[in-house]
Amino acid sequence: MGDKALVMLSGGLDSATCLYWAKSRFSEVSAITFNYFGRFQREKRAAAKLAKRASVSRLIKIDMPFVKEASDFYNSSRFRSDPDALWPSYVPARNMMFYSIAAHYAEYLGVKWIIGGHNLHDITFFKDTSKGYIDKMNSLFREGCLLCDGQAYRIVLPLAEMSRKEIIKLAIRLKTPMELTWSCHREGRAHCGQCYACKQRLDAFTSLGLKDPVFKS
Repeated sequence: MGDKALVMLSGGLDSATCLYWAKSRFSEVSAITFNYFGRFQREKRAAAKLAKRASVSRLIKIDMPFVKEASDFYNSSRFRSDPDALWPSYVPARNMMFYSIAAHYAEYLGVKWIIGGHNLHDITFFKDTSKGYIDKMNSLFREGCLLCDGQAYRIVLPLAEMSRKEIIKLAIRLKTPMELTWSCHREGRAHCGQCYACKQRLDAFTSLGLKDPVFKS
């Protein structure tokens, strides 16, 4: 089994947990992060801080200014004004693009495991996070990889069957620096506490009797 992993690192809680999950299992861990159109500076900084704290072998930064979330593509104020909506952050073929780019680097770097942070909640809306979708991508990788010596890289989803509460418990066990993460879907100096991502975090921490470290007050 290959001992190199490449983590898809957004800067959020899920990807941070995956980063530390990978560090606990593989001898060499790199990370890749995607700077699509309008990506929040706070999210970029979170990814960089997490990578530095984890002492990853390399942090690959991919600039993709042509990739837009639905709210930016349609310039829709309706999308932005609804803190509970998932449509604003939807990107057609997002995971097909991102994982394909990760595979490009994985093949050259000799990486066997591409670690994604999709969880149990994601599949209810984002259909390209399902097991079937990821299995098909892995099948295509096996068919197309020429430098893999018969063992193609593959996507692994350690959080796929975990709820938000279970992910937090795992993050605690792995000593993930959750205070460095950024999950909010609004730009600002601090998490807004109102968007669906913030509410999901707060609800999960509260149900566990814990305080979310990103909320100072």
